[in-house]
Amino acid sequence: KMPTTDPTYVGAGCLCCGGVIRVKLRQDLPTTLVLVAGESYRVGQIGGFFRIPLGYAQLYAVCSQVGADAAPAADRESERIERDDALSITSDGFKWMTIVLFGESVANSFERGVGQYPTVGDEVHFVTNRDLKVIYGTGTDGKDKAITLGTIASASGIMAKLDLSRLVTRHSAIVGSTGAGKSNLVSVMLEQFASDMFPASRVLVIDPHGEYGDVKPEKTSVFSISPAQGQRKLVVPFWAIPCDVLISITFGGMTPGNEAVVRDLIVEMKRDAASKMKNPTPPEKITADSPIPFSIKKLWFVLDDFERMTMVTGAGGEKVASAIVKNGDPNKLISNVYTPYSPGSKEPMKNPGQRAISKQLEFARGRITDSSYAFIYEPGDDFSPKLTGEVEKDLDDLVFEWIGSGTKLNILDVSELPSDIASDVVALLLRAVYDMLFWAESLSASGKNQPLLIVLDEAHRFLPDGPKSLCHEVVTKIAKEGRKYGVGLSIVTQRPSEIDATVLSQCGTMISLRTTNPGDRSRIGSCFPDDLGGLVDLLPSLRTGEALLVGEAMAVPSRVRISVSKSGLSRTDPNVFDLWSKHEWPDAGDYTKALSRWRVQSKG
Repeated sequence: KMPTTDPTYVGAGCLCCGGVIRVKLRQDLPTTLVLVAGESYRVGQIGGFFRIPLGYAQLYAVCSQVGADAAPAADRESERIERDDALSITSDGFKWMTIVLFGESVANSFERGVGQYPTVGDEVHFVTNRDLKVIYGTGTDGKDKAITLGTIASASGIMAKLDLSRLVTRHSAIVGSTGAGKSNLVSVMLEQFASDMFPASRVLVIDPHGEYGDVKPEKTSVFSISPAQGQRKLVVPFWAIPCDVLISITFGGMTPGNEAVVRDLIVEMKRDAASKMKNPTPPEKITADSPIPFSIKKLWFVLDDFERMTMVTGAGGEKVASAIVKNGDPNKLISNVYTPYSPGSKEPMKNPGQRAISKQLEFARGRITDSSYAFIYEPGDDFSPKLTGEVEKDLDDLVFEWIGSGTKLNILDVSELPSDIASDVVALLLRAVYDMLFWAESLSASGKNQPLLIVLDEAHRFLPDGPKSLCHEVVTKIAKEGRKYGVGLSIVTQRPSEIDATVLSQCGTMISLRTTNPGDRSRIGSCFPDDLGGLVDLLPSLRTGEALLVGEAMAVPSRVRISVSKSGLSRTDPNVFDLWSKHEWPDAGDYTKALSRWRVQSKG
């Protein structure tokens, strides 16, 4: 067998284990630049592409390891590997490389996956720009159904494109350390989604820092607890919150018996309110978790009144409530006043059925009147129920504002959420949207007819690895079932090791920017498809704004230079040198204004 004279030849495959190939490099392999047809190439780079000719087909692989450790175990012990005479040489003096197969082409048509495997002695070549154009070509139907994020780092002039359908429906994860360029990457993606190419795109962003409102502002709606000019108010009606969570955030801790009493009272109030609706819900279908309006103030008043009432003996000898000295006001959370009970056995007597929830009721009164929670308990005249449960607008109006009002990008700014309920509120936002699209089924508003992408930024804040919360349940459900109903999920985080592994494992596309923490890299590597986990060692050396793309939407594992967002989010870090070089100090009145905003919980 005569050695090849092709300048792209780097060595021969010596061991094939599934899609992993051990390659013995030729002894005279250049270690610097190689010129082929006027183009320069670096040989043996981690993440570089290689080609294995097999007749009319070309197999393509990516380099995951170079050096002595890449050699088969036997050669690392200086033992002979038996092959044909042309390759029967010892490992002494040879270099080794590990490559992982990811696709093949026939007649310049590339396809992910391989239908055949190389054998011992098959030639391995590094790819040229001509090969790269085949790999990164358009789909089999000749149409380019993708969005562009930047350029391929290893090739000049080749755009990095993601298959839009797979990116949305198969879910994605964007990970990277602080300052690696996540916000810029998300902004670039949002700009693509909001482009004129997609007149009916629908994206919902959970924004914990309020930083994406400037992305395509003419095509964006921003919902905020304290809306600035041009923004809309974010409200989360308490009556749409699952009962257990509502009781927890409103009353604090309760015994199981008292929780059951409150739950039964909520069911009764919801059934009564539902009977007054235009389209009444059958009473037997109503549970404490049904998203039906009711008055939280009336609930508080009824529970409080039962604790305060005193008892006298009625005409029939039964115990009845004593006369009210002063009437309260449920709307203002003012209690009824009864004649105080007398000591001993004199009347009026203390209510023997008291539930001992006075502390919980005081907690609830403070919580309901707290301005920080007004977006829940006072969601505005349209969504605040009357004492009888009637509302001007229902949950369908709210979800329509979030995802159906005609704007492509809908930003829910949750930066002002109280930290103790942030996770539960985000869960409610996602649950309301997902359940609405789930039950829409074949209607035009459903995700099947107009897919929705949900972008969850700083996901580690809402999905910590540990005890399962309501947010865990909702996001996990979307990750597992969303594809069937046209709802996609994109997880953005700087700490993937703190994200529930179940959610990450459902993300078909992994976009990894520079990551230095070993625990984070380990979690990322475990989520890489195929046998590409070895590429995780590239992550600490990535440049700012550079990412490793692997998975469904990117058929080829690629190192990509991300474009710079037009909204300028990549330049939001303060210029410390310039700012500290000024001779000006802020006015003392600014601190007074900041304190006032802090107290009223508003940045306006």
